Amino acid sequence: MRMCEIEKPKTPQQLRLDQLSATSQRASAAVKQERLRQRTQRAQQALQKLRMPAKPRAAVIKPIKPIKPIQGV
Repeated sequence: MRMCEIEKPKTPQQLRLDQLSATSQRASAAVKQERLRQRTQRAQQALQKLRMPAKPRAAVIKPIKPIKPIQGV
C-alpha cells in the first residue's frame, strides 16, 4: 500500500462542508429539473393550442358613420 492511498479521517468541519456541498448540488439539480419540467409543460400547452382549431368568431361589422359637412365654408 502506498502512503498516498492512506487517508486520514475527516474532521467534523470537513464532513460538514462535504455535506453542505452535496446538499447544494442536490438543490441545483432539483432546480434544473423543475425548470425543465416547467419548460416542457409550457411547450405541451403551446402544442395543444395549435392543435385545437380556434372557434371562428362572428365578424363584427361596425356601421360607417356619415360624414358631416363642414360648416362655414
